[in-house]
Amino acid sequence: MKTFAHLAASILLGVLLTACGSSNTETTDQDTSGSSSSDVSSSSDASSSSAAALDPVTIHMIGDSTMTEYPDRRPQAGWGEMVHMFYNDDVTVVNWARGGRSSRSFYYETGRWPATKAALAEGDYVIIQFGHNDQKRGGDYDEFGTYAFCSDGSTDGEGCADTEHSYYQFLKKYVMEAREQGATPILMTPMVRKYFSGTSINETGQHNLTSINSGETFPRGSYTAAMKAVAETYDVPLVDVTEETRIIVESYGNTAATEYLYIAADSTHPTELFATLIAKRAVGGLSALNVLADYTVEVSSVITSPTEIDWVKRYTGTSTNRTLTVSAFDLDPASGSVIVTAPEGFQVSHDQQDWQSELSIDYQNGDFMHTVNVSFNPEEEKVYSETLILSLLGEQVASVALMGEGVGAGTGLASHVSWFTDPDSLAPETDGPVNATDAVAVNLVKHSNRVFSIQEEGSDLTTDKTIARYVANNHTGRPADEYLLFEASAANGSFAIDTISAYLTSSGGSTVRADMEYSLTSDFSNPIKLNEDPLFFTANTMTKVEFQVIEQLSANASLYLRIYTWNAADNDGKFLAVYDVQISGLAED
Repeated sequence: MKTFAHLAASILLGVLLTACGSSNTETTDQDTSGSSSSDVSSSSDASSSSAAALDPVTIHMIGDSTMTEYPDRRPQAGWGEMVHMFYNDDVTVVNWARGGRSSRSFYYETGRWPATKAALAEGDYVIIQFGHNDQKRGGDYDEFGTYAFCSDGSTDGEGCADTEHSYYQFLKKYVMEAREQGATPILMTPMVRKYFSGTSINETGQHNLTSINSGETFPRGSYTAAMKAVAETYDVPLVDVTEETRIIVESYGNTAATEYLYIAADSTHPTELFATLIAKRAVGGLSALNVLADYTVEVSSVITSPTEIDWVKRYTGTSTNRTLTVSAFDLDPASGSVIVTAPEGFQVSHDQQDWQSELSIDYQNGDFMHTVNVSFNPEEEKVYSETLILSLLGEQVASVALMGEGVGAGTGLASHVSWFTDPDSLAPETDGPVNATDAVAVNLVKHSNRVFSIQEEGSDLTTDKTIARYVANNHTGRPADEYLLFEASAANGSFAIDTISAYLTSSGGSTVRADMEYSLTSDFSNPIKLNEDPLFFTANTMTKVEFQVIEQLSANASLYLRIYTWNAADNDGKFLAVYDVQISGLAED
């Protein structure tokens, strides 16, 4: 039985998904390399499940935003991220898919098919899934658009006069060129859009475009039919993901599918739960065709992320919360409740308000993804090593290791140091016997200030504040040398630091990310990362991020805090807004 620590990134707070319309296009927000999933951990029995040793194989995945990876944009996920879960450790998955690409644009783009093809080796596999962005029209047609078969309305894909705008022809190119490299091509039809007509997904949602677009002469046709025609003509293994996802989405219905299967922004992109269900059906479809069947593994139906939570040291009498993502699929019975039971010293909650020793996760359709908040509140000065139990019908179905140590609270005067309450000043403000230096913007450029609403702690009222913003134009992931730096130290006595916090948001769009880390040395050796996953924000909405820490600073010793920032999209003009960065605790004079 295989379990996975990385099924879903822990979600900060509960996320309510609501329908916000639909889109026929995708954003282009990824880097220009393939992402490998070969280093994902798995249980030792999974990799040794076959009686005989298997030759290592590599699966290359090419496609669009429904397949690509979103490690810092949860709950969104591409189904290609989840494929590795259903194979043993002899399989390496390299995900070349990127948002916004069509069968045509991916073929010509440097860093996409040319790079993929160059990386193919004898015995590799190539999973091919396009269709969403082939439907682009107007000004995007020349670069992205295709007809399912031919632009003259013909359904004879082999006889297209205009091969540059034929989905059939580009699929054929991928198939033939993959085979030339000694690789095995696999075709997978595109997942459905959540376009309901009554209780069914309509033809457009299944990528059969029967209406004629403005300025065009013929309807685009059925992209799934075109892919099936290529598969039949060239004897290519095909999994009908369109049909598999239609069944899933219709079984949920429009309301539940909106809440659980698709992200809030549109009716196209899957959540982690849906991405996992798609990957499971895709791998199952291949196994039914006897493709890579010997490499598949059995996957547990209830999965937690993470599989263990370590609070390290925490002050006695003070609670500290962590989030746990619980995902499930193919549960039997199809409707029921999973019970989460917390051990001594810990509590669980749906909403971070009502804390209990036990809670119930109610589900339908046999699938769910749910965030459970777990609180550690040590009452004694001792090491806690306990187990959180998840059960269904009285039987344990999953568990999470919980660890932490209760330590005695420090003494002294409540003290803190803060920065950026004045947007035009880097100087700190101190309260109590603590010292601090000016903040430093390392390789970050300050932009114009902007007014945001802040909900002050302990109040239901919001206040408009003028807030500093810094340019976040690094598009290659978290930079090592672009950050805000802060230093706080004890004055004459000790400084028992218990909290680090800041108000942050993404300005100019929602694609700015941030990480917060601290170290006890000026060279920033042995840093401690405060957030488990990159921080992401609702655009232009100031969010307070707060972390409980335990650090005892002696006189004149310092804590160094860094806030790294970057932009997850390809476009510029995005900024990190920052207000009231604070380090607080008890200080002795």
